[in-house]
Amino acid sequence: MKKVLLNISCVILFVAILGVLFWGWNNKVPVFHETYDDGVEQIDLNTIYLEDSGVEVNFSEVLLGKQEETRKLIVSTQEATVSTELSDRLIEKLDFDFLKKTQKVSYTGKGYFIVDLDDLTEEDIVEDKEKKMVTIRIKHAYLQAIEIDPDKIMIDEVKEGLLARGDIELTVKDYNVIEKELRSRLETEFNTVENGQEADDAALKMVREVYEPVIKAIDPGYDVAVEFE
Repeated sequence: MKKVLLNISCVILFVAILGVLFWGWNNKVPVFHETYDDGVEQIDLNTIYLEDSGVEVNFSEVLLGKQEETRKLIVSTQEATVSTELSDRLIEKLDFDFLKKTQKVSYTGKGYFIVDLDDLTEEDIVEDKEKKMVTIRIKHAYLQAIEIDPDKIMIDEVKEGLLARGDIELTVKDYNVIEKELRSRLETEFNTVENGQEADDAALKMVREVYEPVIKAIDPGYDVAVEFE
């Protein structure tokens, strides 16, 4: 009899436990009822948006701070070859072919057009908050340097006259005069309207490419424009 009562009690207890578990499963209560908002909206794994952070960025301060990295920007490189003819007369005042010998010297050089970015000021960086546009005003590109390639200096054979034989003897002073003259000719070759326009067109594009990633990193909604002063 006792065994029967014990079995009945175990069955009742088991049914009661199942009932409690079933009720608890259908009536879950959260552990924490309190909600918390830290003002941070998680957009994706790589982006965090701060709502109404109140932080304003001065574009001019950021862009002017990059001047140490890009003080002078080479926007165009041109190449040209110029030549001059040396002559040595047997009789200085008589210009006859049979009395003189000649020699052609050619220089090939590169001209570098640059834009100065180290003299940008706050007035050169204009922000239009309504249109979300930053305009950068720069000076025109200019020829800053000429580099002569020593491997491309060509000296032709001496053309001798009937009575003028041998090499043309040159002094150090003569060489300096020749180099100065050829540099001057190279500068004239480079400083043309066409080359200047090509350099200016490249300047607008390249300056934009330098600063646009910086501005976009601050605010992707901003556009960038570059114009001349």
